[in-house]
Amino acid sequence: MCKKIIRTKYQTLKKIVLVSVLFLSFSLIAVSCKDSSKEKTEEVKQEKGEHDELYSTYQCPMDCEKGKTYDQEGKCPVCKMDLKLMDKSLD
Repeated sequence: MCKKIIRTKYQTLKKIVLVSVLFLSFSLIAVSCKDSSKEKTEEVKQEKGEHDELYSTYQCPMDCEKGKTYDQEGKCPVCKMDLKLMDKSLD
């Protein structure tokens, strides 16, 4: 009788430990996957930003020079306003 009780308690404890280990394993996997996807997203955003900087065009907001664009930030030689980055969707 006593051995049955001990065996039952041991089996119950074994199940609890197994479920706990599985839960912690899945939690660890979920957390580690979430972090790596953030890093990849940040890398893609950074690369995209670098790509945009390489091919950026600037134009006077007043369009003083009738559509003339520049490769670098600066001031319009006609009205002296700051050049604005052109929207890529308009290209």
